[in-house]
Amino acid sequence: MLALRGFLKDNMIFGVATLLGGFFNYLYHVVLAHVLGPAHYGDLTTFLNVTALMVIPASVVTLVYTRVGKRPKPRQARRESIYLWATATLLWGLVWIFNGFLGRLLHVSGLLLVIFTAEVVPSLALAANVGILQRARWYMYVGLLGVITTGFRVMAAAGAAWSGYRLAAVGVLEGLAAWVTWGGSRYVAARVHEAGEAIDAKVVMGTAVVGVLNVLLGLADGLLAKHALTAVSAGRYGGLATIGHSLQYISQSLGTVMLTAIISDCSRRRRYLWMTILAYSTLAGVGEGIFVARGVWLVTIILGRNFLPIASALPYYGWGMMALGLNNIVMLYSVALKRWEVIAASGAGLSYWVWRLTGLHRFSGFVFVTARTQVAVTMLAVAVTVLGALVRKHAD
Repeated sequence: MLALRGFLKDNMIFGVATLLGGFFNYLYHVVLAHVLGPAHYGDLTTFLNVTALMVIPASVVTLVYTRVGKRPKPRQARRESIYLWATATLLWGLVWIFNGFLGRLLHVSGLLLVIFTAEVVPSLALAANVGILQRARWYMYVGLLGVITTGFRVMAAAGAAWSGYRLAAVGVLEGLAAWVTWGGSRYVAARVHEAGEAIDAKVVMGTAVVGVLNVLLGLADGLLAKHALTAVSAGRYGGLATIGHSLQYISQSLGTVMLTAIISDCSRRRRYLWMTILAYSTLAGVGEGIFVARGVWLVTIILGRNFLPIASALPYYGWGMMALGLNNIVMLYSVALKRWEVIAASGAGLSYWVWRLTGLHRFSGFVFVTARTQVAVTMLAVAVTVLGALVRKHAD
């Protein structure tokens, strides 16, 4: 009973912080979508997607440290810290080297790409600290760090509204936010005394693959749209993704709490899974209902009237994002139990999705393919999970 109370408490604390962070994130996009308009907003979402692509290792690091915990030996921890900082600095250096090529490929400024991706440098160290806090189930601090980051993003958006160099101002302020958040995470994570489990290469590799898949599933269509569609259409598709992915975003906090709860008490794994799915389905269902009933109002408020053409596509796209969030929960469940077949299925689904999007040049095509493919991939992931459980039960 105490374990279930702790599970519900963690969900409530992290959930409230996630909702507050989500509100700030929406406010960020509200300000900038109205200030920039569709074409330049498309540039902004491209910078954010490229940054997210560059910090894929950060998502991986967070998930790995959540799974394996804090290293008990100070010397080992210092060595890992050096690796994290060196890798992040190298990643940003690659952006410096290839900014011209990337700028031409995505039809954006190469210099602004360098500015926006500066937040990559502290990202891996921050990610490790967040993972340590999640493993220790210090969700109050994890949530607070998320709120600080998104709160700074709103300040960045406000700075753009009064700056003659709007996108540059956003990039500089977002980089500052990353450094401030890292400083806070370092202070708190140093006070965690709970040591983690021994490192298993198979577990680390499988967990890392899940982290990569989660990021790619969240941004692949936005990047491909920027390359294949006109500036205005790509900007509108970026706006659609901003609103639609809020349904997937709900699954992040719920799935993370489920993961750490199962690691702490594996005997209740099925109960934790179903409670997580029920909570996610309820919240995401409410969000999809808003997309259906109040889509025009939502688009107008968040993005502005220049984005109204996407309102009719929002409900259909939302079903795909609901499925994507469920797939995220199923993959995190597999990480908790060290089972990897569902990850292979999701990876195959990602490859198929990218293949289907390649060559498309219409907004409607991107919406149709993304929604249908995500539903199909999630159905496959759930089927593989259930089948795997039945096989193991029969073997036992």
